[in-house]
Amino acid sequence: MSDAASIALITALSTLAGAGITSWLSLLTHRHQTRHQERLMDLERSGARQDQYRTERKDAYVQFINQAVRTAHAIGEMVKPDAQVSEESYLDAAVQAQERLAELYPLLALVNIEGPEEVADLADRVANALVTEGAKASKMHRDPESKPELVAASRARWQAQREFVRAARDTVATPAPQSENDFLVPARPPELAS
Repeated sequence: MSDAASIALITALSTLAGAGITSWLSLLTHRHQTRHQERLMDLERSGARQDQYRTERKDAYVQFINQAVRTAHAIGEMVKPDAQVSEESYLDAAVQAQERLAELYPLLALVNIEGPEEVADLADRVANALVTEGAKASKMHRDPESKPELVAASRARWQAQREFVRAARDTVATPAPQSENDFLVPARPPELAS
């Protein structure tokens, strides 16, 4: 074989090898970029799902606590501090308190579904405390000397509400943002790792 043919053959082989290596590196880079984009899209979808779930939970918690407050106010109308409530006013307030309590139970079910278990248990405590407070308000209407029992029941209900709100707030709190580098700087693909 002549020198010119040998040089042409070597040049052709090195050109083909260079093209093959370039194509291989391009393929690896493209696969790496595709995986990175898929990870980012998965993170975005996961974040959107978490935000939606967090919003649904928050709405359930807010509805529940608002209804619990309305119920407590209705119970408070059954007995007025330092004033004698007429039987008619008491009965109207008692009916109103029962209606508010009945409106609370579907929201309690919603909180129990949304969870987590700790928040659901605290919501149950709030509902039970409201029932107890209502019973003590009825007792106080008949026996004003039982006011300390009503005060204790009101404090217990208030404490149960505070614990529920604290747990609900912790549950729906947005987690601390991760570093941008966690999302933007991809890990080296195993094919290129040295």
